[in-house]
Parts: sequence; C-alpha cells; structure tokens
Amino acid sequence: MTRKQATIAVRSGLNDDEQYGCVVPPIHLSSTYNFTGFNEPRAHDYSRRGNPTRDVVQRALAELEGGAGAVLTNTGMSAIHLVTTVFLKPGDLLVAPHDCYGGSYRLFDSLAKRGCYRVLFVDQGDEQALRAALADKPKLVLVESPSNPLLRVVDIAKICHLAREVGAVSVVDNTFLS
Repeated sequence: MTRKQATIAVRSGLNDDEQYGCVVPPIHLSSTYNFTGFNEPRAHDYSRRGNPTRDVVQRALAELEGGAGAVLTNTGMSAIHLVTTVFLKPGDLLVAPHDCYGGSYRLFDSLAKRGCYRVLFVDQGDEQALRAALADKPKLVLVESPSNPLLRVVDIAKICHLAREVGAVSVVDNTFLS
C-alpha cells in the first residue's frame, strides 16, 4: 500500500527511537558527542556535521520526495555551493539562469574566474538559447523558478528533460515556492 504525502509528513520519524523508545523524535541539542574509544567515533561526533534530529528530518524529506536521501543545509547559498562542489570539477560547465539570485550569480562568477568550473548564464525561457548552451554538454544545469527577485517562471520539466538528453544533472532552486 502506498502512503499518501500527508501520512508520510505526519508519521515520518515516529517510533524510530531504538535507544529510548520515544514515540516522537526528540530535539537533540548537544553540540558534541563522545567516542566509544580512541579514534572510534559514534554515528555523530559534532553537530555541525550532523545530529540525530537532522537525520530524522532528512529521512522524512527523502521519503516525501521519493529519494534515496536528503541533505539539509543552513542556508540556500550553502546548498547552492554544496551542489556545485559535489557535481563540478575544473573544466566542467554549469548552465545557470541569466537572471538568477544575485548571490548565486556572484558565487558562480567568482568560482568560475578561479578555475573551479566554467559557467554560462543563459535565458532559460528562450529555448533556442538554452539548446545552444546545452550543446556544450554541461555537467550541471541550475534552474531557478520563479526567479529571484524577478519572479520569472520557466518550464522546469522541459529544461530538465533537455538537460537529461545531454547527460547533465538538473538542480532546481525554487526558494519562493518552498
């Protein structure tokens, strides 16, 4: 039986606490965790890297989205930087919207100038311009819809389909809709 989104959202993480049997997952406030022995860390050692509370939320998000996993970050810009760090290496091409969030634009431009990757800013609402950019075989296509701050909407499904045709990974930043 397939569970509905609302059921997943309400029930995810319930009765998962094997250590104490908590029905509702507790909020773990500890910043550091002890090791079981010298150089023998537990699942968590420092909360900046992860903690049990974040694990519960990440599992819930993955289940809601039908994904294999999820990663929470503390800001949208850290998420954007993480994605480029994971998927791009020097010489790889990132295709990004020409009207993306200014912070994203400056980050991409700065890292491209430092040789971390190449970036091409394109009007993703212009199919011809998008296809021309995709002809360069990007590794990553960032879509921002609605765009920030102009609120321009593009066809996410179409862009992702076109990106997939050239083997690119698509990442969608939908800050205003989430």
